[in-house]
Amino acid sequence: MDEKEALILLNEWWKTGKVSEKLAKPYKRKAFEEAHRLLSSYRQILIITGLRRVGKTTLLYQLISHLLQKGIEAKNIIYFSFDVSSSEITKILEAYKTATGVDWKKSEIYLFLDEVQKLKNWSSQVKLIYDNFPNIRIIISGSASLQLEAQAINNLAGRYFIIELKPLSLLEYYELKYNKKIENFELYENELRSELENYLKKPFPEIVSWESEAEVKAYIKENIIAKITRGDLPDTFSNVNFSLLESMLNLFYSKPGMIISPDNLAKDFGVSKTTIENHIFYLEFGKLIRIVKNYRPNIKMESRKLKKVYPYDISLALAIANVEKAYIFETAVASASNAFHYWRMKKKEVDFVIKDKLIPVEVKTEKKINANELKHLQYFIKKYKAKKGIVVYDGEKEEKIDSITILPFLRFLVKRT
Repeated sequence: MDEKEALILLNEWWKTGKVSEKLAKPYKRKAFEEAHRLLSSYRQILIITGLRRVGKTTLLYQLISHLLQKGIEAKNIIYFSFDVSSSEITKILEAYKTATGVDWKKSEIYLFLDEVQKLKNWSSQVKLIYDNFPNIRIIISGSASLQLEAQAINNLAGRYFIIELKPLSLLEYYELKYNKKIENFELYENELRSELENYLKKPFPEIVSWESEAEVKAYIKENIIAKITRGDLPDTFSNVNFSLLESMLNLFYSKPGMIISPDNLAKDFGVSKTTIENHIFYLEFGKLIRIVKNYRPNIKMESRKLKKVYPYDISLALAIANVEKAYIFETAVASASNAFHYWRMKKKEVDFVIKDKLIPVEVKTEKKINANELKHLQYFIKKYKAKKGIVVYDGEKEEKIDSITILPFLRFLVKRT
């Protein structure tokens, strides 16, 4: 299939004037409003990243549908996926001109590029278009967020906004599954609590209504994990050992929060330390794991050692491992708060530090919190002059002790969305 044929197939609205509901699904996630706002307000490139199957392509189609509803000419909106081919962008635009008769160099057009990480030197090509053709609005998406962010920083400085689309939040999960908009948490607290366990296992749009646990696990293992370890990563990097990747995942997912020791892992897996470090990077690159560093106020002081590893999302781990409740809570809190730091000093430790706001977070599975359990949190607050701290626990009542808020696990997940 050449570029012209692919474009005609992918851009149904050129003929119909609309995007089918199968592609632009009715339920709009919170990220839609942010993407729409940025697209409406600024010329900068909009970059949408995220794990596989979180709905990035659906978001692109929803934006296209919204543009059509606003009256944008259908043939002035282009969608292309590099899953189809890795053709250069200018070649795609020339094929678009041939197919539609629209002169892309002069007309006001919207260019949607999906799975852009599969295009070699994509950022240089996007920069060329952006700098020389102010008539073209560019929206791109990709699953390899580390690559997209690195190339954007290097080649597109000042030219882009980035949105990371994550697995569904608890509220989004419930709204999508039951087709109800939740405006007031208090009214739906019991309903959300009853869905919490299901939500943690399947926060992906396609499977919110699936009942079979075996099918949910198979979906996550085959359509997310295996697609990344056996497809995306080997396609992106050379010398990828997908068997090693999967063995490392089995270990990391069974013990969320473990300290990474490349030397010990190298001995355990019978490979070099460099190979282990590379494969840890690949797993992080593919959004399968989250690396959490030991917090220090000065980034130069952050220890390269004592890094912890968590699943990027707890659902990934639950698909392939038996995970203890405490680790489920920790991983879910890390994901909901987008935490990349914890804190350890001598015998004192705090589970997570939300660095941009300097909020220490402790995670407990107890039903009640004893004041003695707050000592490390209080020490951190005093030492670093933090304004507040948070304890997440398995109770139902929200409390406050001095500057520390004690939040039920359910409420924390809702408040962080």
